[in-house]
Amino acid sequence: MALPAGAQEVEVGTDGSIVVPTIRVPGSGLMSDEGNRSRVEHILTERSLKGRPIAELNAALMGPRLERTKAAFAVSIRNDRIGGIPVLVYEPKAGIASDKRNKLLLNVHGGGFVGCFVECGGMESIPVAALTGMRVISIDYRLAPAARFPAASEDVTAVYREVLKTYSPRRIGLYGCSAGGLLTAQSLAWFQSHGLPAPAAAGILCAGADPGMGGDSRTIGMILGDGELPAAPGSGGLSYMRGAPPSNSNAFPATSVDVLRKFPPTLIAVGTRDFALSSAVNLHSRLVSGGVDARLHAWEGGRHAFFYDVRVPESREAFDVIAKFFLRNLK
Repeated sequence: MALPAGAQEVEVGTDGSIVVPTIRVPGSGLMSDEGNRSRVEHILTERSLKGRPIAELNAALMGPRLERTKAAFAVSIRNDRIGGIPVLVYEPKAGIASDKRNKLLLNVHGGGFVGCFVECGGMESIPVAALTGMRVISIDYRLAPAARFPAASEDVTAVYREVLKTYSPRRIGLYGCSAGGLLTAQSLAWFQSHGLPAPAAAGILCAGADPGMGGDSRTIGMILGDGELPAAPGSGGLSYMRGAPPSNSNAFPATSVDVLRKFPPTLIAVGTRDFALSSAVNLHSRLVSGGVDARLHAWEGGRHAFFYDVRVPESREAFDVIAKFFLRNLK
């Protein structure tokens, strides 16, 4: 097929690299207008605050979204400590129904292991608590630069050990997005290596479990979804993970089929413009190969953690999928 007048051909390197000439990529015609506008708003806000402290970035990006989430779902929030770890406890304001009082969801928030979005876990915990009618405990685990792997896994385990005194593992779910998605996978591996039973189900959202969250989407997703190219190979990654060998299955569970095959039913949710898409797809493939009941849901046009913005119709779709998954798997 002939190229349009003035168009440049894509260059293909012998090493498999591709050089794409300057092009204009429109928003996805298969995503809602609200979703496309939210993506652009996020990119421009993030660029305007580049180089600013993480707390300032989170306040500008996540503060308004958190307030909209609180307004959209009737949930009570209280501080607590479990196993010595600070947590936030979310419950439906109407109360927990008698058939759900013996069920529990644990949330591990995102933020690249360096921040916690103004209120740790609120944008993931509030909708899920409201839609499932269950109690959700969001764990305020230790962060970099003060902490390094496996501090967060240890904190999640401390909470998990404590709640196991009251709840059956068949009635506990664990989930998180981004760094929280990776931490969910790490925690499942950590439970195995420390003789703890697996929870009934896990949600690994906008994340995978391999070193570096690599693959095609690491480049393509960042260009289309977050507006910036990834860091050059070898220039560093998550500061929390520095020093963890790529072969360490407690750090990167996707590297071990033996670890993955012991995972509980797992939901993987991601957007097609998310830089973590390839990593999520890879994790799903490996889980399925290991015989795990793994479900992959991908939303067209969605950027990283697109469902944090409740103005976006696809956000409600995603939270409905998450809620139904846990309602189905917690017995």
